[in-house]
Amino acid sequence: MNETRLIVNADDFGMSRGITDGIILAHRYGFLTSASLMVNMPAAEYAAARLENLPRLGVGVHLNICRGRPILPPGEIPTLVGANGNFHPAVVTAHKLWTRQTVGSEIEAEFRAQIQWMKDRGLAPTHADSHHHMHIYPGAAGPFARALAAEGIRSARAPRCSAWPKGGPIGGPHEGGLARRVLVQAYRSALQHIVFRRLDMPGSRISFHSCDRHNLEALGERWKAAIANLPRGTFELACHPGLFERGFSETDAIHVQRELELQWLTAREFGELIERSGIRLITYRDVGERPIPQPAATEAPALR
Repeated sequence: MNETRLIVNADDFGMSRGITDGIILAHRYGFLTSASLMVNMPAAEYAAARLENLPRLGVGVHLNICRGRPILPPGEIPTLVGANGNFHPAVVTAHKLWTRQTVGSEIEAEFRAQIQWMKDRGLAPTHADSHHHMHIYPGAAGPFARALAAEGIRSARAPRCSAWPKGGPIGGPHEGGLARRVLVQAYRSALQHIVFRRLDMPGSRISFHSCDRHNLEALGERWKAAIANLPRGTFELACHPGLFERGFSETDAIHVQRELELQWLTAREFGELIERSGIRLITYRDVGERPIPQPAATEAPALR
């Protein structure tokens, strides 16, 4: 790869109308190229109905097993839901996936049902990822890969995370002490190169060190530094833009970050930085493209 390519993907498309409208604004007036649709959320139909007027936006599926109600009847996926028929909260689901208290066939079936929801509305997902990255947990990685293969989805978010400019603690931009960071980094690399090897993926997802992710005053500058220092290859910047929506945002833990990210995604200085850095903005439709071989150079015949 002799160029730098970047997917700018917004998660949570369809979670609420405010988030959906923010994502659309970031695409129309900024440098956002892609989004991931949460099909079991209240504004999913609202989001799907607007895609007809967004032909350049790549839209994948944001597979979700830790928020709201499932697409399948709860009785068909008992290890994923509580007594009320809703998915368990993220912290509970994560624990169940780590400790193998879920059934892989249930996860695969729900993932396929969510993909089918999009297909039933004439939408072909460009890629798949998941809410709170649940697809990379041990209990879900296999079902995720099988669901995508069965539904014909060839691209997915990379498990690997990297921070730019290079530097910082050994083990990458992961939480915890040295041993945990190294183990997480090795686990994610193994997922990418072994479990998900048949999927087309970016080389890495842009990430940020913990102290930066939780400091909104610094995070915008970290975005700039990462963009300015990206090497050759294909990368994804995952983001969460959105507009404030009364009745939803008051209980949304990252609503302030969503509004800030919308500002960054539509700011001229960011767009100009991407252009100066020679970055080509793409969607997941382009991840698997192969460069066209150039004919070998030959010497010009000598003039006689």
